[in-house]
Parts: sequence; C-alpha cells; structure tokens
Amino acid sequence: MSCQSNVIPKWIESKLFEEIFRQTQPKYQSTKNFKVYHALAPGENYATIMLKVEAEVMLKDGLTDDLSYMLKISHSGEHLPEDFKHFNVFEVENGMYKEIVPEFERMYAKVGRKIRFGAKSYTLATQEEHVLLEDLRRYGFKNVKRQDCLDLEHLKNALEKVAQWHAASAVMVQQKGMFDMKYRRGMLNEGGKELLRTMLDDSGRYILKNITKLEGHEEYYDEVVKSNYSLKKIYQLFILFVFQRTFFSKFTETFFENAHVDPKEFNVLNHGDYWSNNIMFQYAPDGSIKSTLPVDFQVTRYGSPAQDLLYLIFSSARLDIKISKFDYLIKFYHQNLIENLIILNYSQALPTLREVQQMLIKYGLWAMVPIAVTLPIVLCEPSEKASLDSLVGHADNSQEFKDLLYSNEVFLKHLKLILPWLLYRGALEY
Repeated sequence: MSCQSNVIPKWIESKLFEEIFRQTQPKYQSTKNFKVYHALAPGENYATIMLKVEAEVMLKDGLTDDLSYMLKISHSGEHLPEDFKHFNVFEVENGMYKEIVPEFERMYAKVGRKIRFGAKSYTLATQEEHVLLEDLRRYGFKNVKRQDCLDLEHLKNALEKVAQWHAASAVMVQQKGMFDMKYRRGMLNEGGKELLRTMLDDSGRYILKNITKLEGHEEYYDEVVKSNYSLKKIYQLFILFVFQRTFFSKFTETFFENAHVDPKEFNVLNHGDYWSNNIMFQYAPDGSIKSTLPVDFQVTRYGSPAQDLLYLIFSSARLDIKISKFDYLIKFYHQNLIENLIILNYSQALPTLREVQQMLIKYGLWAMVPIAVTLPIVLCEPSEKASLDSLVGHADNSQEFKDLLYSNEVFLKHLKLILPWLLYRGALEY
C-alpha cells in the first residue's frame, strides 16, 4: 500500500457522511470535526486501501459523540493492474455484507442462536467504489499480530466461526438454491487468470531461489518426519521434482483444473481469504477470547471446505502446531460443522470426518497458494517496500521486496516443515 499517494481522495468529505451519521446516531445534528487517514501500515493490506474515518458530531440535545468507520477504497488507476478489475471485489464484498451475511445471521436467529458474521455495513451516496463498515475496534475487536501467527485457542475460535459459516452456506443452498455467480468464483476468475499466473510463477521462482538455504538441519528434519534421508537429500529430490514436472510453470493451469466443484461432495461458500489479518478477536477481561468475526469478503468461492481449512492453517497457524495439530484441528472443525448443520436442520447426508480428510488430500494443491503467496506476507516484518505494485511485479522495487519476502528465515523454517509433509501426502502430485 505504501507506493500509492497518501493523499486522501477529494470525494471523501464530511458532507457525504451526514446520512451515515444519522443512521448511526439518531440524535445527530451537525459535524464538528471530521478526519480521514490511512488505517493500516504498509504490508498489512494489498488489494485495496483501508482508511479510517473519525468524526466528532454535535447532537440535538447539545452533547457530542465520537463516531468512527472503516472505509475501503480502490487503488488509483496507475497502481491497479488491469486484470485485477475482473475480480469485482467491491461488488462482491458489498453484496456479501448486505445480502449473504444478514441472511446467514437470520438463519441462526430462526433456530434461537444469536451468531454474528460481520460488521455493520453502510452505503455512501457516491459512484466511487467503496465498502464502508462500522469500526469494530470501538468494541474491542483486534487482530493478532500477523508475524506471531495464531496459537491453538485463536485457531480453534477461527475454525468454530468458519464451521458456523460453512454450515449456514450449505443449508442456504439446500433451501434457496445456488449462490449468485459473483460469489462463487473467488480468485479463479478467467479474466484475472494472467494476474494470478504472474503471482504464482513469481512465487515459484523465489521459492526455488531460496529453497537451497534449507540444506542441513538433519536432526531437526528427522525429528519431524522420522526419515532416513537427510534434509539436503530430500530437498534435492524436491527441486528435481519441481523441475522435472515443471510444477510451478504449470501450477496455474493445474490449479484451475483442480478447482472444479464436484457436486457429489459436500460444498460450502468459502471465505476465500481466511487468514489472520482477516479475522478479528474480542477479548474478555481475563484475556480469553469472547468473540470472533471474519472481515474482508472480497474473494468468496463456492466449493470444497478444504480451501478455507488449508488456507487458514497454512497461512496463519504457529509453526509448532501447524503440522503437529493439523488432524486435531480438522477434527475440531468437523465437530463444529456437524453441530451447526444439525442446528440448522440440514437434511442431506452429513459429511464424515473421513470425507473431510479425503477432500484435504484431493484438493491438497490449494495449500500451495497460502504457502507460496500468503505465508511470506504474513511472516514478513513491516516494510515500506510493501505494496500492491511490488507484490504483482510492477514496481521498481518488486524484486527487492520479493527477495525480502522469500529469504526470510522464519518463512524458510515453515517451508522446511511443510514441504516434506505435503510431499508425503501426495498433495503436490497432479
């Protein structure tokens, strides 16, 4: 985000928000102070620009109130790859907040459960692309520092929430029919295929460039996978596998082929970008997690729940539990999924734990997206080089930024644990 101008667009002015202020505060009379500023540091958000809107307003009874909102807007034209427009992220996200999220919440309310899935959404009277949301931080919600990753309790809360979400989506299809196509495609949009190819190809090159740094550490590797091979030998074999099968050069095509929805399987509406920066937690006074809310519904996709599960665990789980607790986390998710399907009166066959595990192997290729693209971003320390331009290869410092991402020693520690595990599961075969 850092490469775009920090100048706030002129269309964002106090008068445009007056109707929103009235909706939020019925006693609103006038605006006393109005401030807009960038809400996130470079490296915390890429696809859009996130602004914070703060206002001190005068009320009809003479008192004042402080209001705040999160405003998501698009990058200026010179910073937005043309292919990115095919994803229609603002249309999708506004539709999610105004149509799908409220419907999921109503479904639970009908069976006596008060479950919340998102922030309150507003619409400004402008033609400019935007998503306007209540500021969840006012209610104590916050993100875990992304570099720290999620511990077991945070992961369980995130999985409980996504299980509720998946259950609602499956029941909604059963009751009302399939979701609109705009919610079903996610990143697998033919119009944006070349942009995705560029990102994945670049990721592959930089992973191969840095993977040789993983040689050695046999004792650590043997402890993890109980193998007779040295780590050096395993990674030589992996690199040979990559080049022989041209894994990354064919990855995009294979990824699209692998992502076809099998109607005979249990399918859900995936969040599509379910990682730590897109999950907010509210805490009780004793520090325990009180509530969990997902944000950023830009690339939802209908298909196997394996997508969200692989994305969350491989992008955001702490290194010490990413593999060691993998099956435990899947079992925990499955228990919550079944409970919520039953609560919502799902009438079809309930997916078994074995079926969910089989999906995770069948769609194991999905793991390479969070590993190759998202995980380096998650683990990277804050940098002024971080931007959408540098991420997709348009900025002058793109190579420098990607070297920073993929040579990160913490990222390489994750790789040396993850890649052998995926190889042994057959996740990288196609």
